[in-house]
Order: sequence, then C-alpha cells, then structure tokens
Amino acid sequence: MIACLKGRRPLWLHGVSVGEVQAVMPLVKAARDAGYSGPVIISTTTETGKAMALRLGGGLFDAHIYYPWDKKKFVRSAIKSLDPWAFAAAETELWPNMLWEMRDAGVKTFLVNGRISDRTWARLQGTLRSRVGMELYGLFNEIFLRGERDAFRLESLGIPRGRMHVFGDSKIDALLLRKNQAVRDAWAAKLEFYKGPIFMAGSTHTGEDEIVLAAFKILRKTEPDSRLIIAPRHPERAAAVEALSGDEFATSLLSEISGGWEVLVVDQIGVLFELYGVAAAAFIGGSFVDKGGQNILEPVSWGVPVQYGPHMEDFAEASAEFLSLGIAAQADSAEKLGEIWTGIAAQVHNDGWDRYRDLSAKYFAKASGAARRTWAEIGRYWQSAI
Repeated sequence: MIACLKGRRPLWLHGVSVGEVQAVMPLVKAARDAGYSGPVIISTTTETGKAMALRLGGGLFDAHIYYPWDKKKFVRSAIKSLDPWAFAAAETELWPNMLWEMRDAGVKTFLVNGRISDRTWARLQGTLRSRVGMELYGLFNEIFLRGERDAFRLESLGIPRGRMHVFGDSKIDALLLRKNQAVRDAWAAKLEFYKGPIFMAGSTHTGEDEIVLAAFKILRKTEPDSRLIIAPRHPERAAAVEALSGDEFATSLLSEISGGWEVLVVDQIGVLFELYGVAAAAFIGGSFVDKGGQNILEPVSWGVPVQYGPHMEDFAEASAEFLSLGIAAQADSAEKLGEIWTGIAAQVHNDGWDRYRDLSAKYFAKASGAARRTWAEIGRYWQSAI
C-alpha cells in the first residue's frame, strides 16, 4: 500500500512515456477541476515519462509508480496493493494480463485518447489477429477515441459502438496547458528574433538534416537574413548535425549560443515546444524517413505553419485538416521545402503571418475539450464507487 493513499481507492492512469503522459495529464486536471477529490496514481515505463508527468501535473496527482512487468503475479500484486477503483491506459496500451486481472478484480478499465494507427491496423488484419484484437479491446469498459476513423476500425473488429466515444485528442488540451508566452518571449529575446525570420526543423531523424540544410540554402538565396534552428529527435546527435552545417553556415549549439549564428542546433531536452513559438515556419521530422511523423500540433498551437515529408501517418487526421486549412504543406524534396519556405518568408514581410495565427486559434477552439468530455464519462463511475 502506498502511504499517501491512506486506505482510499485511487484512480490509476498509465502513460508509457512522454507522448502518452501528455495525453493523460489533462484528464487529471479535468478531474480536479470537476471536483474529484480522490487519489490519483500515475504510472509510466520510462524516466522521461515520469519527468513529463511531474512537469505537467505536479501537485495534481498523489504518486508516481513504474508500471509493473505484464506477468500475472506482478500485476496481481500491484492491483492488490493499490486497490484502484478504475484504471485508464493511454492511446495504444494493450497489456493483456493487466486487463484480465483488472476484470477479475472488478476494476473498471478505460482506454483514453485511443488511436488505431495504420501500423496497429495492419497488425490486426486476418481472422485470427482480428479476433485477438476484439478480445483485447473488449476488455475495456469504455473506449475514448481521437477520431471517427479509430471508431470505424474498432467497430469492424466487433467492438460495440455504444462502448466507444469519439472525443478528440486530449494532447490538444495538454498543449494549451503547456503554452507559456513568457518563456517563448524570453527565447525570442535570446535568439535575437528581430534580426530576421527563424525557420525550424523539429525532431529530425538521421537522413533528414541534410534535406533541411539544402532547403535552407535555397531559402537564403532570396532571404539572406533568415536563420535555421535544427532540433534532432535525439539530442546526442547534435554534434553530428553541427558538423554537417559548419562548413557552410555560422553554426552554434544552443548550449553554447553565440552572436552571429546562422544555424543553431538544439542539444538540450525540454525546450523544443517554446522554440517553435519563435519560428516563421517549422519542418517536422520523422516524415522524410518512415517514422510516422512527429508532433505537428505543437508548432501549430503557436500559429506557426508546418511542413513535412510524405510520412505523417501518426497524425493523419490532424494532417488532413491542417492541409485543408492551409496551415500545413507536404514536400517530397529539399527543393520543394525550400520553395515553401521562400513563400512563407515573403508572407512574413507582408504581415501575412497573422492568417496562420487566426487559423490556429479557430482550430484549437474547436478541437480542445477532449479531456473534460472524457472525465465526464469516467466520473460517473466514481460517483457510483463512493
């Protein structure tokens, strides 16, 4: 028994790592805002997930634990120790032994911010696999999904429509919670924002930095005062990225920033989100290489237009909407990306950037609130449990 529980039954929320924790924490805040006074336990499987939970929700939850190994004796022991009244897993977390043991213990279980990615959907094809998928998803009492496509896919497996709710992406709520204009303004001052438009390349993977630098070279032909910030997905690659750029541009690491930089390479963790806020445009990595794309919502939340390569499967619905709104563009080459950036730079000079801020504000006003809607449903179980 965790001492802080004092015999009370907690709500147990699990997010495997950083991304899933970002989906879970707005639910905790929504519960607290609605008057939920019971204990909350957050579990993750990574240290970075724990750090994100503390950063987003410090003071909102009672304790953090590391998720137990999915073997019956371990999960049974955890359930007995915590005695939760409900358990919620984020996004794609399907741990069969945990779910079976929760069912046997009479604990209500939920999938929150659920998504059925193209990769997951491909793994569920075939008679046997689809049957296994139906049995696993069927262990949840209720499933809260990001989009209609996710609901359609689960319904085709045999999950009753009445057990599913399409409430949108709670990571949008997390983004709005995280936005800190003062921090963004501090970065703008430090980066000498007034000296020329800054273009971003966020969460780049190996093989993408060369494409981004080639696009920047094209941009500089007409925008010689423009500058570029590259944030590798894995900061330990920063020195290698710096070496790629150093022969052509005055290049600096963020931790050693010096005046007169033309290319800045981010070698720190936890700063990318606010850095997006100073950009005129942001290329999103994991999209020229087949990684499903990184988070396009972060820059758009600041009113910053995004660009990416052919792969954005993990954010397919947001991508489709952003493309239709005109706040996103896909590129199939460095030449195309350079052309897009050149066009955006011209808009910045003509105050055309305000259009992107307006589009962003309208999108997030419509898309936010998933966490509040999710808690409204889960909270009904809490009322019956007390």
